Amino acid sequence: MLMDAQTYDDEAINVNAPVYAYYAVRILEKTGIYRGVCLDVGCGGGYLGLALAPISELSFIFLDQSADMLGCAEKNIARFALRDRAQIVQAPVQNIPLADSSVELIVSRGSVPFWDKLETAFAELHRVLKPGGRAYIGGGMGPPGLWDSLQQKARHFEPRRGYRKPAIPRRERGVYEQALGTAGIRGFSVSHSDDGTWIEFGKAVGSAGHNR
Repeated sequence: MLMDAQTYDDEAINVNAPVYAYYAVRILEKTGIYRGVCLDVGCGGGYLGLALAPISELSFIFLDQSADMLGCAEKNIARFALRDRAQIVQAPVQNIPLADSSVELIVSRGSVPFWDKLETAFAELHRVLKPGGRAYIGGGMGPPGLWDSLQQKARHFEPRRGYRKPAIPRRERGVYEQALGTAGIRGFSVSHSDDGTWIEFGKAVGSAGHNR
């Protein structure tokens, strides 16, 4: 059974914050991008962007197709005093209403397994990425050991419900590799390890808005 937006938001903020904090540090270390515009795709309540904000100088575009989740994002932007660094956009990843080459960094956690038309989604992400920009998208629950600590925290937060690991569809690495190749993206990597499955790619300096 799917959680409603408010329940999901409460759990993400009160229980899963360490997961987003872990990946925020990883993203900055991997991409080296601390300034410019960050597009958080399938942002939900904005949790990954919220984790990136205090350790970077990025501004954020929070994109999701769910009005309910964007309502949570808007509330969280105000709660964390990010109104001067953030905006929200309601749209699917397959049709992003942003100009070509307009963002330095693209991030997403937990959204990509739910995307359909993967090749279209990846092509759109590459289109809006600036030359020299990077994308770091995927999903996971952090490093081994974090899961146990989250279970303990969840029992304190909501003893009656307990903690349920999110039900995320699993796609094989080859599915992502094929879609990235079909989208015309070169130099990508798809890694699978104990801390999740993550896709990385960039846009070469001198590239046009569309990769093909």
